[in-house]
Amino acid sequence: MFQKMIVGYDGSEGSRVALLKAIGLMQHSQNSKLIVAYVNEDVVGGEIAYTGQQLQSSPVATDMTMVPPINSMDESPRQLAREYAVQMSESIREQLDKHQIIADIVAIDGHPTQALSEMADKEHADLIIVGNSGKSGFQKFFVGSVSEKLIKESPCSVLVIK
Repeated sequence: MFQKMIVGYDGSEGSRVALLKAIGLMQHSQNSKLIVAYVNEDVVGGEIAYTGQQLQSSPVATDMTMVPPINSMDESPRQLAREYAVQMSESIREQLDKHQIIADIVAIDGHPTQALSEMADKEHADLIIVGNSGKSGFQKFFVGSVSEKLIKESPCSVLVIK
């Protein structure tokens, strides 16, 4: 089916549903590779931030519906974003382990559309899976939907999960 899939993850309800869909697809496709990309939109850059580095251990949120707590004071926004990404990756890893799914977890800084498209191109992915944000009305008109933009700009197929 799909050889390499990327799940865009930001901790929202839509991204949690997208991760569960990717887990389901992986259970039916043993030869596929899965990359879960935690996208930190608050740090500008667009580069893959921590690829190749072992993520350090820190307290983990056991419930994927909770936002992991940040226990830092007087630190730079970049350091706080990194700590949050580490905690988020541990939450993701816990979900993958629960379903016995092997996947890479990476943190990407930047706008989700650009960052996920660039990663898909670099990784030669054939599918990006994202959740639907649920924006409507004026919010959708002014800001637009990440999933809509990704469908237009992605170098591969995009599966939007509702």
